[in-house]
Amino acid sequence: MQGLLTGLVLAALGAGVAGAQTEEVVTLATRPGQSIRVLVQRPAGPALGSVVLIAGGHGNLEISADGRLGWGAPNQLVRTRGLYVVAGYVAAVPDIAAEFKRPGGADEGYRSSAGHARDLGAVIAYLRPQAPPVWLIGTSRGAISVANAAARLSGAERPDGIVVTSGTLMSSRSDSQSAQSTVRGLNRIAVPTLLVGHELDQCRFSPASDAVAFRKLLTGAPRVDVKTLSGGISEGPPCESWAYHGFNGLDQELVNLVTAWLKTNTPSR
Repeated sequence: MQGLLTGLVLAALGAGVAGAQTEEVVTLATRPGQSIRVLVQRPAGPALGSVVLIAGGHGNLEISADGRLGWGAPNQLVRTRGLYVVAGYVAAVPDIAAEFKRPGGADEGYRSSAGHARDLGAVIAYLRPQAPPVWLIGTSRGAISVANAAARLSGAERPDGIVVTSGTLMSSRSDSQSAQSTVRGLNRIAVPTLLVGHELDQCRFSPASDAVAFRKLLTGAPRVDVKTLSGGISEGPPCESWAYHGFNGLDQELVNLVTAWLKTNTPSR
C-alpha cells in the first residue's frame, strides 16, 4: 500500500444503521498509477475485526467521491455490509482500479491478475492496524478475486481467512470463468476458508455441489469448511442478487453464519 490519499465522511450513507458510525469513502493509492475507492463503516464500539466484501458480477461499483454506488447496490455482500457492522466488524466495500474499468463493466480477466490482488492487499493492510484480524469475503464471481488474493498475498496484506458465498468455483462449462480455471496456485492458499452455498441455487456457474470439489484443491489451507443454506425466496434471473444465488430472504441468517465462523477462527492475539 502506498498510502491513504483522502477520506470523506458521508453524512447520508450508513447513518441509519444502529450501532454504527457514519460510512466513509476512503481513497487508497494501491500501486503506481492506481488507486481505488472503498466504502468503510465502523461499529460504534470496539471492533471484532474487519471484513472486506467483494461484489460479484463485473465488480465495477463506480463509487463516487461522495460514496454513491453507480452499480451493485443490491449485491448480497454490498447490501448486507451494515449487518456486518452491527455484528461488530469494520465493513469495507472496495471498487476496482481504473485500469480495469470499462463503460458499464470491466475487463474480463482482471479478477485473477496480480494488480487486482495488490489492490485488495492494500485494503487489508490499511485495515489491519485499525481492526484485526482482516477477512476477505467474496460472492459469485468475487470468489475468483478472493482466491487470487489469498494465493498471491503475504505479510500484512494477506487476509487472515477467506469466505466465499455462491462462488463460481469450478469450470465444468466452456463459457465460464471460475476460481479453478483462472487462479494460479490454489494450493498456496494457507488460511482458514469457508465456502457457503444455497441448496437451490439455480445459477449454472455456482451449484452448491461445486464447493465439495473445490475444497479438495485447497491443499494448503489449515481448514476448509463447507456450509449450505436453504429457504428464502427466488426472484428474477437465477444468477442475480434476488435469486437463491443471492440468498434472498436469508441476509441475516447468512451474516450470522459467517460471523460465527469468523469468531471461531479468529487467531489468538
